[in-house]
Amino acid sequence: MDPFKIQHLRQFVAAVDSGSFLAAAQATFRSQAAVSAAMDDLQRQVGAALFEPGKRARPTPLGWSLLPLFRELLAIHDRVRLEANELAQARHGSVSLAVMPSLADEWLPDILDRYTRRFPQVRLRAIDMPSQAVRQLVLSGEVDIGIAGLLADEPRLDFLPIARDEFGIICPPSHRLAGRRKPVDWNELQGERLIANATFEALRHPDIPPWVATPGMTVTNRTSLIASVRSGLGITILPTLARPARRHKLAFVRLHRPVIARTVGLVTRPGQSLSPAARHMHDLLVDLMRELAADKGGELLS
Repeated sequence: MDPFKIQHLRQFVAAVDSGSFLAAAQATFRSQAAVSAAMDDLQRQVGAALFEPGKRARPTPLGWSLLPLFRELLAIHDRVRLEANELAQARHGSVSLAVMPSLADEWLPDILDRYTRRFPQVRLRAIDMPSQAVRQLVLSGEVDIGIAGLLADEPRLDFLPIARDEFGIICPPSHRLAGRRKPVDWNELQGERLIANATFEALRHPDIPPWVATPGMTVTNRTSLIASVRSGLGITILPTLARPARRHKLAFVRLHRPVIARTVGLVTRPGQSLSPAARHMHDLLVDLMRELAADKGGELLS
């Protein structure tokens, strides 16, 4: 048996409810002749009469029996169509993000606020992880989009570069290096109390003194890291985009010889389209990452 046509079922229900094929035609924006032909076709599909002879809009016992079933089918169809439209317009659905901690605490709340204002019904999940873990979460499918730094190409991922992010020292304004207007050589950090953090994975470079990457203190929590530097426990090294907000009153001085930089951008799974809700998030992230790079002094790449 051929599948029922939704329009025919809708016309059947309208005819029964109104008691008139003319009213059913008006309700479904068809001619009366078209509705009569549709009911003849529906009766052929069912294999029995649905309306009493000579009383075109009065159902037979079979018609009355089928009426609640047809209503149920129409309700399911309309609900599915509405849900499909809601998902396509990003009015429903879910989005999951993984963000490296150096951006999460000051930048992520603004992202979530802007997105939920526009798409309040979309469920959001955001976690902060080091860049390497962010990339793994995207690869495994646990998150839709990652915001991470890359030091080299990662062929297993689709990566949209946003900014080039050079490393520099973070220190109190009273520190001897705080007033430098030119970049500082790595060797000038000899004797300083360095505090390692989650971004130090990028500092294993043959031209950087090995003691830089293996200091005596490590603080992975960003809030605690900033507090440690402010209290004078030592200085740390962070990329430009990860430098603390101005309210923390900490100095940032770039490092060179060599210049160490990472590329920061959006990571997604290759060969897999984003849902409409995730695509809207992706576009928002691109815009806000560009704003962040311009504000922090990063070099825009796209």
